[in-house]
Amino acid sequence: MMINRKLCQKIVRVRNRHLFIIDAIVFGLTPILALYIRLDGSVAFEEYPGLGEAIILFVIVKFTLLGKFRFYQHYWQYASIDELLKTTGLIGAATLLQTGLFGLLYFLNIFTIDTLPRSLPVLDGLLSLILVGGIRFSVRVFERVDQRSKKFHRRGAAVPAKRARVLVVGAGNAGVSLVQEMRRNPHLGLYPVAFVDDDPKKLKMHICRLPVVGNRHQIPALVNSLNIRSVIIAMPTAPGSVIREIVDICQANEIKTSTIPGIHEILNGHVRIGSIRDVKIEDLLRREPIQTDIQKVFELLMGKKVLITGAGGSIGSELCRQTLKAWPAEMILLGHGENSVFNIEQELKQTLHTLKNESKAHRPLPRLTTFIADLRFPARLEHAFEQYKPDIIFHAAAHKHVPLMELNSPESISNNVQGTKNLLELSLKYSVEQFVMISTDKAVNPTSVMGASKRVAEMLVLRTAQISGKPFTVVRFGNVLGSRGSVIPTFRKQIMAGGPVTVTHPEMCRYFMTIPEAVQLVLQAAAIARGGEIFMLNMGQPVKIVDLAKDLIRLSGYEIGKDIEIVFTGLRPGEKLREELLIPGEQYEPTEHETILAVKNAGSAIPKNLDWEVEVLCQAAAKNDSNLITFLLKQLVSGYTPQLIDKHASVRAKQVDSSLSIEAGAISSQITMLEKVLLQDCDLAKRATGEITQLKAEDLQQALDNQEFRLYYQPIVRLETGQLEGFEALLRWQQSESEIISPVKFMPVAEETGLIIPIGWWILDEVCCQLRTWHQSSSIITVNLSGRQLLHPDLVKQIEQILRKNQINGDRLRLEIAESIVRENTDLALAVLSQLKALGVRLQIDNFGRSLSVYNFSDSFSNLLSEQFDRLKIDRLLVSRIDNDFESLEIVQNITMGACDAGVELIAAGVETPEQLARLKTLQCKYGQGYFFSKPLEKGSAQKLIDSKCSCEEGS
Repeated sequence: MMINRKLCQKIVRVRNRHLFIIDAIVFGLTPILALYIRLDGSVAFEEYPGLGEAIILFVIVKFTLLGKFRFYQHYWQYASIDELLKTTGLIGAATLLQTGLFGLLYFLNIFTIDTLPRSLPVLDGLLSLILVGGIRFSVRVFERVDQRSKKFHRRGAAVPAKRARVLVVGAGNAGVSLVQEMRRNPHLGLYPVAFVDDDPKKLKMHICRLPVVGNRHQIPALVNSLNIRSVIIAMPTAPGSVIREIVDICQANEIKTSTIPGIHEILNGHVRIGSIRDVKIEDLLRREPIQTDIQKVFELLMGKKVLITGAGGSIGSELCRQTLKAWPAEMILLGHGENSVFNIEQELKQTLHTLKNESKAHRPLPRLTTFIADLRFPARLEHAFEQYKPDIIFHAAAHKHVPLMELNSPESISNNVQGTKNLLELSLKYSVEQFVMISTDKAVNPTSVMGASKRVAEMLVLRTAQISGKPFTVVRFGNVLGSRGSVIPTFRKQIMAGGPVTVTHPEMCRYFMTIPEAVQLVLQAAAIARGGEIFMLNMGQPVKIVDLAKDLIRLSGYEIGKDIEIVFTGLRPGEKLREELLIPGEQYEPTEHETILAVKNAGSAIPKNLDWEVEVLCQAAAKNDSNLITFLLKQLVSGYTPQLIDKHASVRAKQVDSSLSIEAGAISSQITMLEKVLLQDCDLAKRATGEITQLKAEDLQQALDNQEFRLYYQPIVRLETGQLEGFEALLRWQQSESEIISPVKFMPVAEETGLIIPIGWWILDEVCCQLRTWHQSSSIITVNLSGRQLLHPDLVKQIEQILRKNQINGDRLRLEIAESIVRENTDLALAVLSQLKALGVRLQIDNFGRSLSVYNFSDSFSNLLSEQFDRLKIDRLLVSRIDNDFESLEIVQNITMGACDAGVELIAAGVETPEQLARLKTLQCKYGQGYFFSKPLEKGSAQKLIDSKCSCEEGS
């Protein structure tokens, strides 16, 4: 045994220089041996003078090829099938080459080679392959023998007295590697007994000298018959559903279960395929791995300057790790949290130190730069761009905690929206080649401020892509397992503390993905992006949070209900039961990668006034106005439905309801999103909603046919003198002499069914007919147009016909359009308004101050006012608060200053108190209407008021 061990050790220590000498001897002898075999041993060497020349030719050919392809740079102690294939290929190529040269010399009759058999080069090649391959793989054999010999001598000290009998689930490459690892390291205390695999072709076969004894459903029986003590799952690419089923089978039979890491962990280099660990929750949720085109990613990043925001976060730090593998010229790690940025910097420096000693060290190592900055401060951010000039940006920085951001909405806007806006502006200024923003599925039909803020950030990126034509793109994730703020760390802490585990709702579902999956999606999206897309992983089926909690409790070795309780606490602010993947109108299409989807029409839903609206939203955040932020997000983000209403909502709802009874005609044109939310907390509004749901289109059509609609006229007065200026026409439904229905109760049905159009023509005709009866008066009547009416193709033609029919000049008719309608349909609205202006009709903006113009006037809107509108009406909600709310007063002040600059007159709606009147006069508002002056009048009373030529006295 001692002699054998010494022999093994000597052979194992053979190096390539020794093998080179051995090969030289072999290559010198194989032509002789080949000739000897060819002639059946009867060789008279003097008859073959060309043998020496052939030996020299063959040796030169072989060593030339082997040297060129670095055959002598292999470590043969760990030779595998790859080395065998390379050896066969090189010797085969040498054989073909020397056969060709031998034939050429034979044909040319050069030297004395023509005395040799023509089959000599082929026989020489076969013998060379056998001898060279045999010698090298004998090194591998003796290395294995030496290992076993060492293990035999130290078995008493290093190997556990009793090794656990192991059943390996999965007889693929991972299972084979695992068995080899256990055999190489018996000190692990694991003894592989058999394989289990679902592939029927492998059943009863032997792999690595172990039998394949059944499928996963036979595990309980096999455990008993084979005396198994542990089951190890060796399927790194298996989906979570398969892992979950195996774990359930093992847990039901009280069998210890372990696994090897998932493919993402192995690819990231965190662990080896032979590593064994307990089953984690990530194993139960994993899916088929993304087939990442590594080459495209490397081509994108190699040699580039890459800036990663939020570099210290869960996603950002993994982005740093995977980006480093692509060998960029420089990585700028930008973050606000100094400790987290420091930690990832130290980790990457250690990785670079390792790379420095590897074969790639001949290339310049990537430079690492840390930059501590807050995205909300443009000056500091610009310093980074000016100094480092990044080529590619991965934007991972964001506030993501839904309940916290719901309670701190200004912070969510300033960081997620303003920060993204600053990054994009600097990216254009400094010619950044590519920009990838990380978003969330919570941006789809959001119910939280965080989700809405990320949707606004998405729109900013898409708009920038449209403007610049550059590959600026967005990637949406589901929930990321293991990230800071994930439910998993919270559950684990609760389990360690003995419970209970808290879940918000038994039906709450979420889509999940691992951090490596998320980062691979980001990198792949960057590689295939053309600009203006939104990418999303096909995340399969959502997972119930309560099931997640149950799995984690079981994996921790506890029993639900006995050791650990699960308690339901209710939804938190901003949360919804189920996340959604599709925004209405978005068209998801497959990409070249099966698991990645792209929204090709992502830029089609971006508001035209996005920059202006975002600017006002950021101003609201700067003023810490959470209520205004919610309101503005509702106007800006389609599908945003906030769950919380501020504590003053019920008071404002009553004000809205009071205002509705004062000027129902204005509300009939468009019940805004704000009013809908506020009306939900108003009892009267609930009753109104109940009546609306009972109404049908047939009822309204019958009312129109039976002439049950009536117009009332709200006086408009000059505030300084109280002198009558005109009227606003308000619609009522007079079902009987004693019952009059307000438009708030029936106009939603009219809008929904399209009956608003014939009702609108009737209103215009009635108003012009009334103006004709007041022909001696210079009074003007204002009529409110809905969005459907304004954008109706026959609007201008109908008004022209009505004016001509009643012989009324267009300047006696004032048409009132809600500001939101003009903003949402700017180009089309402007085209219609210009035609109306040509008819001589006066134009007025309604509900001003209710939307994004509450803080300032943009230049474009000021021009719009001066060119098309001669008057705007301050929204009644603002007017109702100016005598007791400083912020509302400040907003109205800004509006009056902007209107003055634009040369537009102001009218205040809903004036009810002397204090309001005094404030409006101080602000130089010219006109007003409301109960303080007069209630809406029937046409007869309005006629008397005109005939009297008197002022509207207070309280009349």
